[in-house]
Amino acid sequence: MAVEAPLPPRELAERVGALYGDDLVEYEEVGRTIRAEILRELPADWTFEGKSVLDFGCGAGRTLRHLLDEAESGTFYGCDIDAASIAWLGSNLSPPLHVFANGEEPPLPLETGSLDLIWAISVFTHVSDHWADWLVELHRLLRADGFLLATILGPALSDDWTEASPDPRVVRGQLAPDLSERIGMNVVHHGRSWDQGGSDVFLSQWWIEEHWGRAFDLLTLREDGFAAIPPDWRGQGVVLARKRPVEITVEELERIDPGDAREIEALRHNIRQLHHESQQAQASAAWLENERAALAERLSECSA
Repeated sequence: MAVEAPLPPRELAERVGALYGDDLVEYEEVGRTIRAEILRELPADWTFEGKSVLDFGCGAGRTLRHLLDEAESGTFYGCDIDAASIAWLGSNLSPPLHVFANGEEPPLPLETGSLDLIWAISVFTHVSDHWADWLVELHRLLRADGFLLATILGPALSDDWTEASPDPRVVRGQLAPDLSERIGMNVVHHGRSWDQGGSDVFLSQWWIEEHWGRAFDLLTLREDGFAAIPPDWRGQGVVLARKRPVEITVEELERIDPGDAREIEALRHNIRQLHHESQQAQASAAWLENERAALAERLSECSA
């Protein structure tokens, strides 16, 4: 069925990743690869039959379109912040899919303990302010021993995708240049609109173990290699976690241990990143002001 499924308009397809060809071949390839990666990460005896699953941040169904056969024997939900993508899915792939739009903050309109599996592909890579709220919500939705599979941007990728100014102590040789120790949760381009891709969020393994581990047992945690196909050949990292039988709160997930030197170093790194972005913004503002002044002067000369 997935082969015959309609493809979304290009503008919707590109909301979940840039496309470099004239058609949607890359879109199909990435969705097919992600499906295979999800199945590879799940336990060997996993089956979708009789299961309820959620694609959290499904876009226009890049992954779900490759699971339509499985949706005949299981219950497949998809949700996304982009209402246009959800409207297209509702008109073209529902049924068998059950889709709905969500806001930037929880809750989702699903019953507590109603899902066996949730996956979030390229979601926590961009969620900055409400990451803990969403983890609490996904924890609520999972059944006992339910699985959460989420992709992440590991700290090594920050070298490729950000322009953070270097730590002067590393330059002077006073610290080992280990990004995983200096990055906990590092947010770049905070406040950037969703139309421009939102923020970029980089997470270290130790930070996920410390914070996500309060709500989930972490079964798999890799900082790269998930769906490693061009042009992003290194791939994102991946977390496969099982719901822990605990009552969890946003405050508990966000809590920082002041005795953990890594937490303090990560905060310092965030401050350096913010200072660097502030300097870039000031430089851009100065350039725009110079351009505005030059244009005003030319207009004045023309009208003289």
